[in-house]
Amino acid sequence: MKKLILIAIMISSLLTLAFSFYYMLMIFQSESGMSKASKPISSEHSERIVIISQEQGSFMMNEIQRGARDTAETNQMMIDFWGVYRSNVEELIKQIDIAIASKVNGIIVEGLDHPEFDRMVKKATAKGIPVITINSDAPGSLRKSYVGSDHYQEGIIMGEHIAAQLNGKGLVGVIRNMTTPTMDDLRLKGLSEAFSKYDGIKMVFASDDMETTQPNMQTYDILNHYPNVSAFIGLPTESGESIFQASHARSRTKEYQIFIFDDSPQTIMLIRNGLIRAGLSQHYKEMGSLSVNLMKRWLNAKQLPLNNSYFTTISVVTSAGEKEKDLENHSQ
Repeated sequence: MKKLILIAIMISSLLTLAFSFYYMLMIFQSESGMSKASKPISSEHSERIVIISQEQGSFMMNEIQRGARDTAETNQMMIDFWGVYRSNVEELIKQIDIAIASKVNGIIVEGLDHPEFDRMVKKATAKGIPVITINSDAPGSLRKSYVGSDHYQEGIIMGEHIAAQLNGKGLVGVIRNMTTPTMDDLRLKGLSEAFSKYDGIKMVFASDDMETTQPNMQTYDILNHYPNVSAFIGLPTESGESIFQASHARSRTKEYQIFIFDDSPQTIMLIRNGLIRAGLSQHYKEMGSLSVNLMKRWLNAKQLPLNNSYFTTISVVTSAGEKEKDLENHSQ
């Protein structure tokens, strides 16, 4: 009797296990079918592009990614975002090389004034992979086009704004980027042209040595050599807080007008609190969207060749939250 009961229990257990296995198989097949159905039919044939940044994780790059991602989705393109977290030429070059080896359809990358960068762009071109530079250019390379701000015009617009705030006279301390100066050289050229209209305005700089590479050290050095300085302009983005802290530590009784080529949330907060007089909005989301649209046009052979440059909007941002002197999108 006990033997029969044991056999019955074993048969029941086997039946239960068999039914469980059957239902698990049915569920798996159902989920597999749903997965395949939800996958875009065109995904296997979509163009795959990559955006490579020198400042991954920054406000600038996050905004570029937002614009690029939305536009890539609209155009049914696959898009990846690569980059380095601190400016690193060797690592950026390596990532471009990996993108070429991965046989992507297109590369959007921040440009570098470097022979190895030019070599990588040439290599990509030879493989039939178009390269578009974004935010910073490499005009000497074989890139198809540049998308981003006209940095020379940035300097002119900010220079005119500073001159108006200073009533056409005063010493302006210029904080430079000692490591990647190409973009800042164009801004400085624009500033110089704007200030050349005012005999009472003069630009002053920190000493050219390795001890003054950081914005705060440059600020201290300028204050040491030019105690009568009345304003500072930070050419590198996100240097505003360092300039303010250094100038405030030196003199809590004198107010220095501070201007910056940036509109990150941190900079906007400093502007609203009156610690920085004005920043510059470069409309990074627009850059991301436009660069992807241009890449799509190239890949579809709808516009060959592209224009040499597509300049995006520039706006001066003040404490009132208003954007002045917009320079609208134009191309060359």
